[in-house]
Amino acid sequence: MGLFKGMKDSRERQKAKAFYDTATSEPSNARDARKTKAILGNRCNAFIDLTFIEGAKKTTAYIEAATKARSEGKPAPPQPSTSAYKEVRTMGGKVWVYLPQNYANEIFVLGSKYQQDLIAKDRVIELATSIADELTEALELDHPLSPLGFLVNEAEEEEEEPEADLDLDDDEPEEIVD
Repeated sequence: MGLFKGMKDSRERQKAKAFYDTATSEPSNARDARKTKAILGNRCNAFIDLTFIEGAKKTTAYIEAATKARSEGKPAPPQPSTSAYKEVRTMGGKVWVYLPQNYANEIFVLGSKYQQDLIAKDRVIELATSIADELTEALELDHPLSPLGFLVNEAEEEEEEPEADLDLDDDEPEEIVD
């Protein structure tokens, strides 16, 4: 059964790559091409989010495994990496998505560095947006990609939190003592 699943996944990955190639090679002014590019844009947003999270999770697992290996006097495991293919949930079900390896690697590294507290949330959002802008331009999308929405929302919520009110008795005048 595992062999057939692997063959199916391989075919799905080929379809994902073909979909990406079709979207990037069609003239951007045709209606069908715009629809294809919009679909690809939505899938790329999901791909970016999944890859960022994967980078964070694999980094945590790697650090734990490397620490354990060092304590046992064994060599460290290989560095974690990512794939140019991800299975993404869509409204129609799960679908494989392709994104060139260089973009996948950049997003994966952002997730890894964020997990290790090597880079601040605002900077991660800025860098991910820069990568997304580059992708938006390369794919000639009508609407820009919006990566890491969960982090953007979290950052906005942190900005909106009211500061603690240390003066609890605003209505009462202060008493002046001579």
